[in-house]
Amino acid sequence: MGWQGDDRQQQRRASARERVAYLRAQRRQRWRRVWVFSGLALAMLVAVWGAVWVWNATVAGMRFSDPRPLDGAAPANTVFRQPFTVLLLGVDRRHDGAEGVRSDTLILAYVNPSEQWVSLLSIPRDTVAAIRGLGEQKINAAYSYGYHHAAELYGRGVDPAAAGAALAAETVATLLNVPVNYVAQVDFAGFERLIDAIGGVIIDVPYPLLDSSFPTEDYGYERIFIPAGLQVLDGATALRYARSRHGSSDFDRARRQQAILQAALATVRSRGVLDQAGAVSALVAEARRSIKTTLPIDDPAALRELVALAQAIDVDRIATFSINPREVAVVAEIGSDIYWNRRDLAALVERVRAGPRLDREQAMVQVFNGTPVNGLAARVSRALDNAGFRTLPPANSDRRETTIVIDYTGKPAALARLVAHLGLPATQVFTTPPADAPPQPLGADIVLILGRDYNPAWALAP
Repeated sequence: MGWQGDDRQQQRRASARERVAYLRAQRRQRWRRVWVFSGLALAMLVAVWGAVWVWNATVAGMRFSDPRPLDGAAPANTVFRQPFTVLLLGVDRRHDGAEGVRSDTLILAYVNPSEQWVSLLSIPRDTVAAIRGLGEQKINAAYSYGYHHAAELYGRGVDPAAAGAALAAETVATLLNVPVNYVAQVDFAGFERLIDAIGGVIIDVPYPLLDSSFPTEDYGYERIFIPAGLQVLDGATALRYARSRHGSSDFDRARRQQAILQAALATVRSRGVLDQAGAVSALVAEARRSIKTTLPIDDPAALRELVALAQAIDVDRIATFSINPREVAVVAEIGSDIYWNRRDLAALVERVRAGPRLDREQAMVQVFNGTPVNGLAARVSRALDNAGFRTLPPANSDRRETTIVIDYTGKPAALARLVAHLGLPATQVFTTPPADAPPQPLGADIVLILGRDYNPAWALAP
């Protein structure tokens, strides 16, 4: 007990000055902790504010407001849970001003988030449609007219690019009788940079492409050639591949454009571009320069849904369609202006809404030639391949007057798609083999036997 008494005596002997110094040191330590925590909190606030500022600056360069009334455009806070549509526009914007501002590519994307698939419908630019303020004109005139008449159509202060996109969306919605919720547009220079930013795209070119009159930036022409085969296309070559129309039909051009889109998505996923910080930074920088959209990418919830959806959709879950003479009857063709059959357009839109579900049966189609035209079955088989059907090697059959389709294995969805594709009446379609049908060919689910009444358009590549 003696040592405890000594301590207490020493504490009592401590001077008042020492006690004051001790208390001051304690207060300084407490304030030092306060300043440290305050500094950390301030640094976190500055970092968050900086990130928000950078993000807002990025999306501000990509997003424009949709000047259409809300009944035509989707509300900005939509979270992507229900099916929606996006009109994809490839814009030709020349350096010499407004003369070159026009839409060169129109593709309507129908997206089903819950089932994780996309349908792409290409619309030929020579399609005649009703354009507000213009009447019936080629559909690619809608963007240009909206661009030049922004104030007249949508009010003062409206961005001409937003007005052009809005009028194009209005026109497509009227033509197809389907709502166009959003628009995304890219100019050709931006398209090149975006493809280069992901390291190019891998494309299996089915046929050599030769175009001796490909348009150049200075309104001249150049000769281009892209050989057949599997290859990596850089941005400039991919743009030529997507835009060329003189070396083939405008419908083949639509198929190539869709192939580029599919290849770009496959490239981003296979190369893990979204997992590489440097690649993402470069891609975002190019997107800000090149893409304009009404998609609500400034809404964090909507952005998360979009990113998750893009990562979830596989390339084989993208169905491709186009308006072409094999799918839709031509009512009239005046010069290069094409008037399409409304009933056939409606049927095609329903197939677009159905998406890849029609292809899940994976039916094998075999074409037989019952006509005196040599090689016809091979040409029709090749055209069916290009349209997304799976075919077996063609063969010959006995001569016949009438074309028929026979479903040997019960593939109703695939049969319906093939019949709609060919435009055959129900009297020429058999869900069970008729008495005079040939035996079921090995591996074939559906057999198409060409008769003398065949349509030459069946042999045309899309």
